[in-house]
Amino acid sequence: MNAPVSVDLASLRRRLWLYRALSLFLTAFVLCVLLALRSAMAVPEDPDVEVFDVPARFEALSQKNPDAADVSETYFYADGATVHMHVMGRGQTCPLHIHRKTHEATIIVAGQAEVHQVWGQEEGLAERRGTHDPGELIASGPFTGHAWFNRATDRMLGNLVFASPRFDGNLYVEVDDARMRQGAAPFVYVPPPALDVLQAAGEPVHEVSLPVLSDRMAAVNLGAGEYGVEGTRAAPVLVYVTQGEGGLSAGEERPMKPGQLWVLRRKASVRAREGHPLSFYVFRPGA
Repeated sequence: MNAPVSVDLASLRRRLWLYRALSLFLTAFVLCVLLALRSAMAVPEDPDVEVFDVPARFEALSQKNPDAADVSETYFYADGATVHMHVMGRGQTCPLHIHRKTHEATIIVAGQAEVHQVWGQEEGLAERRGTHDPGELIASGPFTGHAWFNRATDRMLGNLVFASPRFDGNLYVEVDDARMRQGAAPFVYVPPPALDVLQAAGEPVHEVSLPVLSDRMAAVNLGAGEYGVEGTRAAPVLVYVTQGEGGLSAGEERPMKPGQLWVLRRKASVRAREGHPLSFYVFRPGA
């Protein structure tokens, strides 16, 4: 017959509380680790207002990559559109290419660009060549061929590229590629002096819709009063300034000057400085 086992109830209770405390500690520790990982992996929210000094960024990229053939930097990326700067090296060429879905509108930032475009006309192909200076816009729709040349051997070329749907790379083609017959005629816009436009229009603000990027880009000249921008997080609005001086108010007022690219995810208003009318492009990529 076995002897009875003595049980120390107080010792068992102490062990039980110890196990419970250890379990709570381990649970809290695991939760803290999971929360830390979630915080580290979270994508930071885009600010309501972003502004990029594009010519200054061009100079910085040029100095950092003086011997590069091509450099790019992206400022806006969404499902429906992208905006990036393409810097071409001295004497460099971007060969003839097409985009199968993307509408592209390019604003010259620095240097002088020579552009060759090819598109369908009747049963064949038509083409144009032109040289373009800062502030000018050159647009090519899907399947419209375009080649870019920087003829300068002492300076890089800076282009601000608006693409919708978002940029998906270049498909390089020969000059007689039949796919370019699907392309529409290109569009070129040379912004006249803002004051001349306003005087001719006889009004403080003049806006013209441009036939590019599915009609979601406009050219605006502002001499007096306010120009409202209805940007939201779901549908941002982008503004690129080409001439003049003024201010943009979105909670607080900030100065506007040529070469700035604004990404606005909230309502804002633009004012021109007296005697310095503003000229700018407005791109509404949509939701």
